[in-house]
Amino acid sequence: MSPDNNPSQDAKEHLEATNPAETPTPHPDSEEHLDAELVQEMEQFDALINQHLPGSAEEQTRGEIIEVPVVAVREDSVLVDIGGKAEASVRIEEFPVVDGKPAVEVGMVIPVLHSGRNNDGTPRVSHRAARERVAEKAIRAAMEQNEPIVGRVSQTVKGGLMVDIGVSAFMPASQVDLFKIPDLTTLVGQEIEAYVTEFDPRRRRAVVSRRQLLVERREQQKREILESLQPGQTITGKVKNALDFGVFLDLGVIDGFVPREEVSWDRGTHPSQIVEVGQEIEVKVVKVDIESGKVTLSRKRMTDDPWEALDDRFEVGKRIKGKVIAIQNYGVFVHIEEGVTGMIHASDLSWTPGNKKPTDFVQNGQEVECQILEINKESKRMSLGLKQLENDPWADARTKYPKKAIIKGTVTSLTNYGAFVRLDEFIEGMIHVSDLSWERRINHPKEMLKVGDEIEVMVLKVDPAQRRISLGIKQIQGSPYDAFMKDHPVGSVVTGKVTRFAPFGAFVEVAPNLEGLIHISQIDEKRVELPENVLSIGEEVSCKIVKAESKSQKISLSRKEALRKIERDSIKAYMRKKDDSGGLNTLGEALNRAKEEADARE
Repeated sequence: MSPDNNPSQDAKEHLEATNPAETPTPHPDSEEHLDAELVQEMEQFDALINQHLPGSAEEQTRGEIIEVPVVAVREDSVLVDIGGKAEASVRIEEFPVVDGKPAVEVGMVIPVLHSGRNNDGTPRVSHRAARERVAEKAIRAAMEQNEPIVGRVSQTVKGGLMVDIGVSAFMPASQVDLFKIPDLTTLVGQEIEAYVTEFDPRRRRAVVSRRQLLVERREQQKREILESLQPGQTITGKVKNALDFGVFLDLGVIDGFVPREEVSWDRGTHPSQIVEVGQEIEVKVVKVDIESGKVTLSRKRMTDDPWEALDDRFEVGKRIKGKVIAIQNYGVFVHIEEGVTGMIHASDLSWTPGNKKPTDFVQNGQEVECQILEINKESKRMSLGLKQLENDPWADARTKYPKKAIIKGTVTSLTNYGAFVRLDEFIEGMIHVSDLSWERRINHPKEMLKVGDEIEVMVLKVDPAQRRISLGIKQIQGSPYDAFMKDHPVGSVVTGKVTRFAPFGAFVEVAPNLEGLIHISQIDEKRVELPENVLSIGEEVSCKIVKAESKSQKISLSRKEALRKIERDSIKAYMRKKDDSGGLNTLGEALNRAKEEADARE
């Protein structure tokens, strides 16, 4: 027994202090005096023990748990005051270890189980047994009432944590939190709440789950939040994900969803172009489904539809700036402001003619200035123009390129129907295949021209409204039609060679590079089924010019009318001529002679 825990010395001092008058005083040198003194001391010691630890009191506390203060913490034990100036020792290993040290200090009040006396007469108490008995009762009550229990994480072990809840409890790593915790050591020493899922009282072992408690509390919080939300209410959330189909917001315990069409007034814009992950945004509650836990939100409804107030800021003809956000073959989309996007049609990018790509003029992300051409609020469309910022080169095309003017140009492309010629930076004209040559029939412009040729052309027609200029090459040389008609007006009889047939008539070359048409009804006085039944290729025929169209330069001929004219002219000539006897031939003779002359000409 240690000097600090000597009950006989304490009892002697206590007796001397409290009862000095009753102490016997025999002669100090006698043997009798010495024996009596020893007996008296033993009796007083027993009385003191009975006084401070009477049998009835000891029996009353034995087997019970009592709360006692810690009076000293030693290397291998903890000294506690159990009352009546008595102290007891508790082994240091009975205390839980936190941060590598026993969780006990002087002044703490701890439970101990009083189980009698040790062999040396000192009280026998156990902190561990007290905690285990209290813990078992608390564990059973918690499991019966489905309530959590409080414990302290003591250490990490393979697969989870050990939690001191009065007994050693195991918490699997999957039951520590709602989400995986990378470093479980961060929880060591922390006081936590958890459900007891398994308990073995015989082995004094338990399994606990903190995750189950967190799930329940989260569900309760979710329901409370869902019940508090109302359509039209404004709330704040943090962007978790911006996906093709919409944006997920963290509202705290629950998530909300903003459908793509509710992210912005901009149409066709990816949500990631409007919001960023981690950004806090204000949204309106659109719909709350408490049962499914879904909350539908809207960001764009935080502002009015920009197209409704468009007239206050934009008007046709106004110059505005925007950012190119998409380029297609048919045009360029320009973002003016959130909710307002216009399109520049490919034809409105530049006055430059030809098959140009939109990327030849603008690039994605480029800021451009353009002009508003049209606004359609109903369909929420705005037509823009880039080339309209410059003067229209076609405005003075008639002045710059007057009719019949001879100018130079460069062949830029060839088609089946003609050739395109660049006259300046912005204007192209076209030579129709029929205006290439008087001398021969051209089936394709490539028979005369190739791309890159510099040529002289005559302006035939200018149409600024349609942005077209008709050009010609053959017109520079002069028209065979004009030269021919100058000497052969309508009504003249001409001679030419049959060049080709058509179901509707025969073509006759009346001059070099100039043909006329004899309609099938004008070939002969008799009905003609096929031109080749009467005429043959290369045959020379006399025809009367019955019609001439200067615009189309077409000549209509009539062999039937020529025969009649020749006949009439012969009769008139004969009627004015006398015979050798001084008289006139008969009419029949004159007609026969006229017919013979006509047949002879053919």
